[in-house]
Amino acid sequence: MELHLLKRGGGAGALDPGLRDTTRDTTGGRRIRCPKCAWEPGREDHWSCACLHVWNTFETGGVCPACQRQWLETQCPRCDGWSQHLAWYVDTSVPNA
Repeated sequence: MELHLLKRGGGAGALDPGLRDTTRDTTGGRRIRCPKCAWEPGREDHWSCACLHVWNTFETGGVCPACQRQWLETQCPRCDGWSQHLAWYVDTSVPNA
């Protein structure tokens, strides 16, 4: 299992858009993918919080379930780039999204 880090941020409550299954869209027309390289996480991908809890950040909208920290940026394991967590959620019902 490969772990990825997140950047801490402030902010209001978390979104809970669900996690996209890589074989079918389960988020109501939304896809989750890296804004920089278009890599799509699967359920088996995990990130690590500063509190050392390991989980899939997209299952909780960037909120650590152990310490409730809101992460505003997420690192892509493919390109190692950091992007705003919310930028990973793409509405596929919009053309060219």
